[in-house]
Amino acid sequence: MWNDHQSLNFLANILLTGVLLATIYAVGSRILALPFFSLKEIRVEAMNENRAGNTSLAHTTRDQIEQVVRNSANGNFIMIDLKTLQNAFMELPWVRSVKILREWPPALNILLEEHKPLAYWGETALVNTNGEIFHAIMDNVRLPAFAGPDNSSRLITQQYRIFNKLLQPTGQIATEIVLTPRHAWHIRLNTGTWLKLGREQIEQRLKRYVAVRTQYNESLDRYGSSTYVDLRYASGFAVRIP
Repeated sequence: MWNDHQSLNFLANILLTGVLLATIYAVGSRILALPFFSLKEIRVEAMNENRAGNTSLAHTTRDQIEQVVRNSANGNFIMIDLKTLQNAFMELPWVRSVKILREWPPALNILLEEHKPLAYWGETALVNTNGEIFHAIMDNVRLPAFAGPDNSSRLITQQYRIFNKLLQPTGQIATEIVLTPRHAWHIRLNTGTWLKLGREQIEQRLKRYVAVRTQYNESLDRYGSSTYVDLRYASGFAVRIP
């Protein structure tokens, strides 16, 4: 082998390449460790659909932010693991999404999007305006209540908006929506009345209720609030009055 000049040259090139890479790594590590690359500032701001930083965080506290930064913002401007930091912020109960930007001079701009609560989901969770379920604490805040099978929160959120739009002429709103395991829809109004829509033609059935309600509003109110209205009939509906 020692007489094989081609093999010796190849081996020498490999060794030289290894030495160069080790030198580059050592020099690069020393350069990156210089105070020049130390983080000077970490800014945490609220984010919305249009512009970042023009709204305040409603539910995420300063103590929570400082704890995440203290535990997960390890390293300098170049070496910090942004994915780890992002995941740490995502574990906060009110955080829906996180965007982290490096900015010069060495700083991090962290944009947090919070969940916007729309309704309660069962007794232990909430639904945001995108129909996503999240777990956080709401104290003494009146919200509608949703209930349904797994993976139905987006559908219920969509129908909630449609139902309330259809109910506008009556002055009533939905305060509770239940989608049963058999996919039948029940709506509770702010008057306490339950509307049973069934599984088919639910919007047409609700329109029928709205048409009758707006036409005979005073007549129906004479009997007080009905306990429920069964709209699952082909050409009418049944009303139970206390």
